[in-house]
This record gives sequence, C-alpha cells and structure tokens, in this order.
Amino acid sequence: MASPRFRLLACCVLLSSAAWAQRPAPPAPAPARPSAVAPAARYEPAPPSAAAREALRLYERGCQAEDFDDTSCDQAVRQLEAVVREDPRQLDARLALAEAVWNQAFRQREGSPERDRLRQRSLELYQQLVDLGVPDARPYYGLSVLTRDPDTRLRLLRRTLELAPKHPEAHKDLAGLLLTQGQVDAAVREYRTHLSVRPYEGREDALDDIQFADRLAAAGRVREASQVYDAVWDATANEPRSERCQIFKSVDLDPYERIGARFAQQLRGIRAACTGTPRMEGAMELERQGRDAAAILELERQIQENPVPAEPYLALQRLHLKQGRVDEAADVMSRYFRQEKDPEERCRHFRTLSPRTTRALEPRLMNELDRACRARQP
Repeated sequence: MASPRFRLLACCVLLSSAAWAQRPAPPAPAPARPSAVAPAARYEPAPPSAAAREALRLYERGCQAEDFDDTSCDQAVRQLEAVVREDPRQLDARLALAEAVWNQAFRQREGSPERDRLRQRSLELYQQLVDLGVPDARPYYGLSVLTRDPDTRLRLLRRTLELAPKHPEAHKDLAGLLLTQGQVDAAVREYRTHLSVRPYEGREDALDDIQFADRLAAAGRVREASQVYDAVWDATANEPRSERCQIFKSVDLDPYERIGARFAQQLRGIRAACTGTPRMEGAMELERQGRDAAAILELERQIQENPVPAEPYLALQRLHLKQGRVDEAADVMSRYFRQEKDPEERCRHFRTLSPRTTRALEPRLMNELDRACRARQP
C-alpha cells in the first residue's frame, strides 16, 4: 500500500474517493513566492475539453498512489501540460497536473534534487491557481495541506470554507490548527461543524475524531471531548462490537463516567467483550501446524476464561465444520447465542451463520433467532 505521503491530494481534484481520509507528509519547501489568498475571483474555469477528459482518464489510471505507473503517469503529465498550454482555463487539468507532479516526486529518491524539484513545481502549480483567485475551493485546500506556515494555512483554509462551507476536511484541519494556537472554543466550533458535514467512512475517521478528543481532554476540556466521543459512538452504531472495541480501546473511561458521558456508560457495558482473547493467536498457530484438536482445546479454554467475545465461538465453529462435525459446530454457536445479551450482535452473527450450522441448531432456538432478527431488519 502506498504511503500517505505519496497519495497526497486526490481530494483536491475530486478524482480519487479515497483521498478524503488521507493526509500528506510534512510539506516540501515553501513556494518561490509567499502563499497568499487572492482577493477576487478573476479566473473563469472552462468545462473539460475532449483532450482534457482523455488526459484526466490517463491521470486516473496511472498517477493514483494505489496503482501508480511511471510510464502512464509521465504520459498523463505531458498530455495535461499540453491541455493547460492550449487553454489555461482547464481547471481540472491544472489540478490533476499539480497532483500528478507531486506523486511523481515520491517516486524519486529521498533528498534527491529531482524529488525537490518536482515537489517545488507542484507547490508552484497550486500557488498559480491561488494567485489567480480561482473561484473553486480545491486549490486553496490543496495548498493549505502543503503549507507549513500556520498563518498562511489559516488564510487558505478560511478561503476554502468561503467557497465550500461544507468542506469536511477543511473544517477538521482548521479545528486542529486553532487548537494548536490555543483558540480552544473556536476549535470546538469548527470540529462540531466537521462532524455535522463529514460522511463517516469507517475506522480511520473514528480514530481521527478520537485523536482530536484526546487533544481537547489534554487541554482540560473533558466535557467537549466527551461530545466528540459521543459522536464517534453514534457514528459506529452499525459497526460490529469487536470493531467498536478496537476503536475505543485506548480511551480512559473514568473522567467521562464522572461527568455522566453517554458514550462512557454504554462502552462500559461492552468492555467485557473488549478485554482481549489472548489464547486466540495460539489457537490459530496450532491450526497452522495442523494440530486442530489442540487448537479446539485452546479455544474452549479461551471461552471459559471470557465467554463474552464472539470470536472464539466463530473460530470453533469453523474448525468443527472443517472436520465435518456439524452438530458440534451447532452446539458451540448455541452456547454463544444463549450467553449473548446484545440483540444486535446476536442477529449479526445469526445472519452470517454457516447454513450447515443453522440447519443443525435446535429448532426452538433457531426459530427464536429467526423471528427476533427478522423484526430487527433495517
């Protein structure tokens, strides 16, 4: 997988959906002229021409960090340069060119003159658009990501939000910058806005939120931090319990329970399922060695020590089915369903149960689960 430094700014060209959740590495040297937000929108972008669309397709195919291809990206850069020379109003092409050049830089050796040259050129391409007063948020946000100076970043982020008030990453970055500068109340307001406009996309978003909440708590704002944690708890409502355990595993609940934080009370209720399954790894190693019987014994010991987590039951079911012992698999899962108190977790695992195990369940239990889970269908 490409590093975050390499997969820099696809969000700014709106051509790579993954880039909203990525942040680049520390920036390259500053552009030749100081970053500044142009005061007026003098630049009128043109719709992508046929040549621009072809160059953008090649850019998408060869210059994205996940599937970068030197030959294809070199060709894309040449075509994008030709498009921009012919019509400087081709904004999408100019943004794609800036990102493509940045990504090319990370194909060069660290510290090499060519790497520095390409990074500097990418910065200058973004700066040109900012100097033109482009009426589009993307170049301002793109340059804010690359800029080291906090005051310049602040201006670029504010300009981004003037043009795109619901830009989630700009709100998040601005909140972090304000918090660093000690403007805690303003940072809290920005992060609340970020949470209200941000489409939740999984664990990485949740961990970013938790990092910000930790910074608030370190600044003495535990109540505001608890509000961010509440938002994460709500955003992860449809995640498996094991995923929530991983997301919140580093959170110290004590200060939040003292103020009656909602997430802390609910998280305490599932902490038994978050305490770990230390024998699982050993059982999996025994299975890799072909010692299935020993792996089964290790998993049974794990269940005796902590009967709450589902993972040992699921592993036992799989091992029994692997050896053709369907009744034993059904017995294992029956034990799980009878001890599981969380209806969402019961239904989550019932819906994904092996058909062979389902057919071997005691009819009364199977019918009870079927009725309950049909009633809980989204």
